[in-house]
Amino acid sequence: MSWLVAKLPPIAHRALGACLGFVAGSVLRIRRNHVERAMAAGGIADPARAARGMYRSLGISLLEFLWLAGGDAARLDGRVHIDEASRRALEGARARGRGIVLSATHTGNWDLAACAMARRMPLLVITKRLSMRALDHFWQSTRGRYGVRLREARGAMEEGRRMLREQGAVAMMIDQVPLHRRHAVPVEFFGRSAFADKAPAALAASAGAPLVVSGAFRDEHGMHHLVVLDVLFPDKAGPAWIAQATRTSTEALERFVRAHPSEWLWLHRRWKGIPQERPGDDREDLRLVVEPRA
Repeated sequence: MSWLVAKLPPIAHRALGACLGFVAGSVLRIRRNHVERAMAAGGIADPARAARGMYRSLGISLLEFLWLAGGDAARLDGRVHIDEASRRALEGARARGRGIVLSATHTGNWDLAACAMARRMPLLVITKRLSMRALDHFWQSTRGRYGVRLREARGAMEEGRRMLREQGAVAMMIDQVPLHRRHAVPVEFFGRSAFADKAPAALAASAGAPLVVSGAFRDEHGMHHLVVLDVLFPDKAGPAWIAQATRTSTEALERFVRAHPSEWLWLHRRWKGIPQERPGDDREDLRLVVEPRA
C-alpha cells in the first residue's frame, strides 16, 4: 500500500486523506463529540467546522506517512519548509554548542516534521510504543529509515544528554498528560487547568541546552511549515526555571493552536484526571524526570 501511495501525486494524498478524514469524523464520528466540546470550551470559533478540518488533516497525515514509508528521503525536502525566522532561531540555538531540546507538539504531521528535522541534524525522539507490534514496527522502522533515532522514556535522560553533547536535538512531546504526576507541572491551557510534562525543560536545564518550542501546519497547497514558537535559555536553571519554562512552552503552543485550530490533535483527552492536590515537588532529582516507575 505504501508503495502505491508513494506513486501518487500530492494532490491525490490530499483528496484521499480528506475522504478518510470525512469517514472517521463525520460518518464513524470517532470521538467527534469530545473534539467539538473541547474546541467549544477553548473558545474556538465554529467548532464543527474546525473539527472537520482536524479530521481532514489527520486523514491526509496518514496518506503522507504511507508516502514516507514507500518513498525516499530526497523527496521529503520538497514537502517541508522552514521559514527564515525559524531557521535563524534554530541556528542560533545550536550555535551555543550544547545541542537543542525540542518541545515537540502534535501539530500538523509531526512524523513528517521529525523526518525532515532529522535530515538537518542528528535527532533523538523520545517515543511511546504502540500496542500492536506489527503496526509499531512499521511506524518505528519508517521513522528510523529517515534517520530519526528512537528511544522509549525509561532511561532516556542519559541518552538524551549524549545526543546533546554531540550537538544534536532531542524531541519530547509536551501536549499530553504525563504518565506520572511527579513529571507534571500544573498549567493553564485554553482557560482550563491541565498538567504538562516537564521532561523537556528538565533535560534542557540539566544539560544547559536551549529549549526550542516547535509547531507545524499544512497550508492549502499541502506544503508543511515547521515553525519555532519560542526559544528558552536555561542560563541559571533550577526547579523554578523548569516549571516556568514548561508553562511558557504551553502558552506558546496555545497561541499557535488558536491560529491553526485544525492542526492540533484535539482527540487527546488533554484535561483528563486533574486531581485537587498539586503534582510532585519540582525539586526532585532531574535524573528521574523521564524515567517511569517500575
